Amino acid sequence: MLGNYSEEAQFILIKAREEMLALNHPYIGTEHLVLSILKNNNSISQKLLKEYNLTYDIFKKEIIKTIGIGTKKTKFLLHTPLLKKVMENAMLDAKDNNHGEVTVEHLFSSLLEVGEGIAIRILIGMDIDIDALYD
Repeated sequence: MLGNYSEEAQFILIKAREEMLALNHPYIGTEHLVLSILKNNNSISQKLLKEYNLTYDIFKKEIIKTIGIGTKKTKFLLHTPLLKKVMENAMLDAKDNNHGEVTVEHLFSSLLEVGEGIAIRILIGMDIDIDALYD
């Protein structure tokens, strides 16, 4: 499934899984994707989200405040249906404008385009204008 993903996008998705495991959550969701993007040096974290003073530590605290930390480790690596949708939309977008290679920018843009889920709710709760971020 990750064959069409750039090396950087694959790395971000692997790190999202690590964030999920560290928080003992039973699934990998959009919130873990954003957390991974923020933790790693890329165009989204260094340019776009920096403008909004959004950092890894701030976003992680908001995740913990919103959904908490799990009590036990999971043996399964499940993606939420919403994250699957974000990934599918990113692949479709990449086919249209990047010779089929999905980048971190495609993933983040797709997340904003879908416009729902825990990550979006947290961003909105932090008074971040999703439409302005998308533009």
